[in-house]
Amino acid sequence: MTATGRAPKQRAGRQTTAQAIVLRRRDFRESSRIVTCITREHGKITGLAKGAHRPDSPLLGRIDFLNELTASFSEDRGGLRILVRAKLTRERRALRTPKRFLAAGHIAWLVDVASMEGRADPELFDLLLGGLNLLERCPLATIPQVVLGLELRHLQAVGALPAFDSCAECGVALDDQAFRQEDTMGLVCRQHAGLPRFPVPGSAMHLLRTLRATSGRDWPSLEVGSETRSAATLTALWLAAAVEQRAPFRHLIFAAN
Repeated sequence: MTATGRAPKQRAGRQTTAQAIVLRRRDFRESSRIVTCITREHGKITGLAKGAHRPDSPLLGRIDFLNELTASFSEDRGGLRILVRAKLTRERRALRTPKRFLAAGHIAWLVDVASMEGRADPELFDLLLGGLNLLERCPLATIPQVVLGLELRHLQAVGALPAFDSCAECGVALDDQAFRQEDTMGLVCRQHAGLPRFPVPGSAMHLLRTLRATSGRDWPSLEVGSETRSAATLTALWLAAAVEQRAPFRHLIFAAN
């Protein structure tokens, strides 16, 4: 008790505990790691995993890339948080095959560059969670079309999905013929396509529209062909404009398609 008869106030440590997906990690000094996770309620959180390299660390094997955790971080005091606890809730072993890992890493990268530290974005979290679930179990041959669908959802989530049903200049419906422009993300009709013209195959447009209108769980059952690569060229331009950088290794997902 104090001289006034009141009990002294104790500052309780305010930890943040949430379901988290590991987006990236890097070594810090000899025995620790800096881990960045995405959460639904609190957005992206980066914390120091002290002693994570030590053989007796309770974090050993839990903070691997794309693992799902129930993670507790120390209070945010304007510096680096501490990863206090991490309970592994899901280890995605099915994503360890090269094709699945490459696709999952690409979607995680998109979510990483689009999210901000401490700002909740449930739509991006749900996109990553659902995308990983889908990439775990879809047939290997369907991975490119699944990635295309996820890219469209990502562009929509960040408000960067162009309207590809009508001409960006005059509003006329774009059916089987559309043209892309070098300086904008929108598509135009032949009349408003500058020279040189860059036509978008009608089959690619049809695939993008079908993916947009189809539930994600049904993407693997769609019958597609060579139009996947043409459609992937278009979404690559949209993504590069949206995030202002090109996705590393993305081309490998569609290289053999």
